[in-house]
Amino acid sequence: MDYKYDIALSFAGEDRDFVDKVAQILKSNDVRVFYDKFEEIELWGKDLGIHFDYVYRRQSKYFIPFISVHYERKVWTNYEVRTAIARAIENKEEYILPVRFDKTELDGIRSTIGYLDISKMSPEELASKILQKLGSEINVTIPEENTKGQVYLSTFLEVSEYYGMTGIMIGVTVTNTVKEYRYFGPPYFKISQPIHGTADTFQLMDVVSPINFPKRMEYGEQYQIMYKLNKGFLEQMKIFVGQGVTLTAFVGTTVGDKFSSNPMNIDDLFKFQKTN
Repeated sequence: MDYKYDIALSFAGEDRDFVDKVAQILKSNDVRVFYDKFEEIELWGKDLGIHFDYVYRRQSKYFIPFISVHYERKVWTNYEVRTAIARAIENKEEYILPVRFDKTELDGIRSTIGYLDISKMSPEELASKILQKLGSEINVTIPEENTKGQVYLSTFLEVSEYYGMTGIMIGVTVTNTVKEYRYFGPPYFKISQPIHGTADTFQLMDVVSPINFPKRMEYGEQYQIMYKLNKGFLEQMKIFVGQGVTLTAFVGTTVGDKFSSNPMNIDDLFKFQKTN
């Protein structure tokens, strides 16, 4: 069946800021979305009860209620969701795609229906998931995040039983604190003061134990990667000692998440050896 709309959005006015961002992203990705701000001229003068009933029963492939305590209290949203429930019962098809800002329950939507918890999700992340559901090509930029505990940067000593300390290594520990699996890439590094000209970003290549990237990690899983620091790199870094210059590791995922580590003072690379 051909539908006029791929998605119909139903929400309370208190939640409009979030929903508006989702709608704008979907529209920019050529999704046919029923969203009141896009329909102002179409809705002008119409009996909204009759029109909404027709949109939700006949013209939309999917119906997304943004469930919240505000949604449950509104007359119009209750009317909209009852119309959607009637359509789902009539056609016995996957139609209602609930998303929840909180734990509010709605009469008629069974607890066994799968939903998305968006209480800690950005509009960009939700829009990306909707596009996946529609089977559309994803073109959504996820805002850069700085989630604490996601990436940890530290220094390690390389010690020989016979020769003592033989080198310095940098270790990056990455933990998936996102709610579902992600494919993580390798770290790259930024220094707070450029090394040459404006160049402040680089990758380290001398890996102790290589990892195949992108690396799939479930929620709570982690990887640690170690890099040996050669003499030439340390000589470059030595000029920054005592200047408060820091090094930060960044890690991204294949869906656009970006995470940064704790900033590490360059002085830490030399605290176990003489710098003169």
